[in-house]
Amino acid sequence: MPSFCPYCQKTTPTHLVTTTITHTIKGTEVTIPVTLSQCDTCGAQFNSPELDQDIAAMALDAYRDKVGLLKPDQIRAFRAAFDLTQQELARILGWGLATLSRYENGAIQDEAHDRALRMIMRPQTLLAELTERPAALTSARREQVLERLRSRPYRQAAYDSYIREYVGAHAPDLSSGYRPFDPFRFKAMVLHFCKSPGVPRTKLNKLLWYADFLAFRQNTISISGARYAHLPHGPAPDDYDTLFARLSGPEGALRLEEVSSGTFDWEVLVANETPDYGQFSNSELALLAQVAERFKDATTRAVSDLSHQEPGYEQTRDGEIISYAFAERMRVVVQ
Repeated sequence: MPSFCPYCQKTTPTHLVTTTITHTIKGTEVTIPVTLSQCDTCGAQFNSPELDQDIAAMALDAYRDKVGLLKPDQIRAFRAAFDLTQQELARILGWGLATLSRYENGAIQDEAHDRALRMIMRPQTLLAELTERPAALTSARREQVLERLRSRPYRQAAYDSYIREYVGAHAPDLSSGYRPFDPFRFKAMVLHFCKSPGVPRTKLNKLLWYADFLAFRQNTISISGARYAHLPHGPAPDDYDTLFARLSGPEGALRLEEVSSGTFDWEVLVANETPDYGQFSNSELALLAQVAERFKDATTRAVSDLSHQEPGYEQTRDGEIISYAFAERMRVVVQ
């Protein structure tokens, strides 16, 4: 097809070619596939208006994908989900309007601003910010956003979105016990251990860890596919705060209750639903029962101390994912 060739400075016959272009952005090379017009007269390749493509924007998106930054359309989509104006979201974030506007219009955000954006996209964080910054929105607008956050469809959509991100980020390997993370199995495990009278969060983390790792030792596959991290109080599901938050709240599968002994007060997670045991094998069901029985009278401190003595915890650093390879060397035995 004829097109204006910037090298010949006139309209010439051209044909389309598929090639790649490499850009260096902030010291990082990104290569993108593109379709270009090639002049039949001089042989030069160029991006013609007829192709209607913004190669610079394509390169920036490829860079964002490579380094893990949010894209402008993702930021705009989040605002649209709550009918927030740029000014309103900027106030919630504590930013200037110009900063948010630049990012929505294609500027590359730094890592700190990207983390802030990702955090505010989490329902629990947005709820906390609306509480801590009451002046960010008018009372009427704040109530509209809160109503959307409380709605069952939004909470389910937010959970589904998070799970897709969580599952998609990790292949089933030794870090997950050779199983893709299964949110339904994980939920059933949590509900099993949180039956009335409930269990403290720190103890729950250890029960889940022992169940998954002991299952891997028995069957070479974990129950839930969860990844466990080395944290100060012992092993815990990676990003457990978010995973548990998705199961809590109004009409959630879990509720938080306060328990008092007269001297001390503490919180426990209690199941609101009956676990769906139909998805587990007989050996998995037996193991879940054995773990619950083994630790039913143990204090949170006792379970935490035991977990600290496990090789998988002793031989990893703070924040490191604990490989299921350590399951073979676990000291705790259940029967």
